[in-house]
Amino acid sequence: MQRNLKIIFSSLIIFSVASFTVFTHLKASGQVTESPYTNQLSSPVVGLSTQEVDDLLNGRGAGYARTAELNSYPGPDHVLALKGQLDLSAEQIQRIETVFQEMNTKAKSIGQGIVESEQVLSASFASGIITPTELRMQTESLAELYGELRATHLEAHLKITPMLSPEQITVYNTLRGYTSNEAPNEHHHRN
Repeated sequence: MQRNLKIIFSSLIIFSVASFTVFTHLKASGQVTESPYTNQLSSPVVGLSTQEVDDLLNGRGAGYARTAELNSYPGPDHVLALKGQLDLSAEQIQRIETVFQEMNTKAKSIGQGIVESEQVLSASFASGIITPTELRMQTESLAELYGELRATHLEAHLKITPMLSPEQITVYNTLRGYTSNEAPNEHHHRN
């Protein structure tokens, strides 16, 4: 019995070494390419990176408001981080903090819903019994949640922009690396 276990164990070691050697050779020759998704296998939600899950649960923008940011509509979190360089008044800080807190609370709630829905979608695929109809329903529901999350972040940019002077927006754009020395777009409305 012990002799059989030694033979089995030895065979497993030889197989493992041989498999590793073949894989290493194939990878080095370009015949095997590792998926960029392998790091997502250990994520709390298979199909999302750990960073994406963390961003969703913590209300972070994660690029959802990029279109506002790149069109001279500053983001509340970044504005608050740069409050000294932007020479924000106490009233501006208070108003922007309020917008940020409202946005963050709503984004966290939506993000939690997205994570839960992504877990359901992943489990549906893992079960092997997902149907095209179920897939369509789940992805449409997720699309609605992602759209709501994006709108939440974009609305915060839209709300705080009128709270800033054109000069503050210009400085913000410079500090953020959008180094256009032109005046901000004239479509900004001041309160």
